[in-house]
Amino acid sequence: MTLWSKNYIIITIGTIISAIGGVGINFAIGVLVYNQTQSTLLTALFSAVVMIPNIIFPLFIGPNIDRFSRKNIIVRSDMLMGILFLAIAFVTKDGYFNYSMYMILGFVLSTNGVIYGIAYESLFPELIPEKMMQQGYAISSLIYPLVNTIMLPIAAIVFQNYGPSAIFLIEGVLLLIASIFERFIKVDEAQIKRFKEAPQKLRVMIKDGLDYLKNERGLIAIFSFFFFLMMAGEGLNTLLYPFFENHPTLTITQFAYLSSFITAGRLIGGIWHYVFKVKTHHRFMVAAFVYFSLNVLNGILLLVPYPFMLALQVIMGVLSINSFNIRMSSVQTYVPSEKRGRVNGVYHILVSSGMIIGRLIAGTLGEFFPYQWIVMGFSTIGILAFFFIIVAQAPHVRAIYNRKV
Repeated sequence: MTLWSKNYIIITIGTIISAIGGVGINFAIGVLVYNQTQSTLLTALFSAVVMIPNIIFPLFIGPNIDRFSRKNIIVRSDMLMGILFLAIAFVTKDGYFNYSMYMILGFVLSTNGVIYGIAYESLFPELIPEKMMQQGYAISSLIYPLVNTIMLPIAAIVFQNYGPSAIFLIEGVLLLIASIFERFIKVDEAQIKRFKEAPQKLRVMIKDGLDYLKNERGLIAIFSFFFFLMMAGEGLNTLLYPFFENHPTLTITQFAYLSSFITAGRLIGGIWHYVFKVKTHHRFMVAAFVYFSLNVLNGILLLVPYPFMLALQVIMGVLSINSFNIRMSSVQTYVPSEKRGRVNGVYHILVSSGMIIGRLIAGTLGEFFPYQWIVMGFSTIGILAFFFIIVAQAPHVRAIYNRKV
């Protein structure tokens, strides 16, 4: 059996095209806001506000993802965002910047990201041939690291020479192309038929999804731990660029290299997962080692000399892909397809809440305390969460992770 079915090839091509533009957008908006405000607090506030849709909307979007065609949602999402970016490119062609406008833009992009993300995560397992989940997610996990490694320097050059409007223009065109490819996906979305045969009101669907999760201690443990893991990770990410910006010897160029090294690590991890399959009875043990190690390495990243920072970034990249692959391939196959949108919605709420809290706390504390202390504090919280959640609920988490995928 081959992984490379027609559907898998199409979704992979569409994801690559979309990711190429996404790298430039994330780089442009992140750097532009900080450069214009010169404030970690305003940058963190911007990041926090644009994360609000990830907390408010998933509970209501998830059930609708389970009611309608996930493929059509993905296609229309990319098409509409492509048109929006073309319009934004026109508005900003003369260098226009307004903090509030960019915050509104970020809010809209985040809202679309919630819809697209839940639909994509819920549809993607249906496009992977049976028993090929680890390899399928391994390739998926390769896309963004590879595109980041190649496109981040290019995005920086385009941004520096032509400004953010050029990046908005490129993203708009790429998203329209991606939507064209995704239209050719052929998949039997059985959850639509089941809903038509036994329709439910939105309120009932939300309750049904929450009732399902109440009885799944393993899923609750995984989702809760990722709240703290992402909070710690975003605390570090919020302070990383200002750390280099204000360091007496380190430079922004070195910051760019650091970002490339973690994506290189993710690339290595993705290739490893594609070539070597983790034995079923080892999956939980590998995941637990990764969770603990990521928190430790995050905590010491800003304390070591620059060459060691590069090495740590590669290691963290490898570990993060292991975390992604094992969690996604296990959880998405464990949850019934007809409930996947709702369950993914709850996960998005918890993870996004952790991210927004991490950004706000890190940005606020960054105005008063050394960045290294703040990052170590976040890391300590992550380690405690590992022992009190993952280790404490090990039998239930193991039952989800140690399955054939």
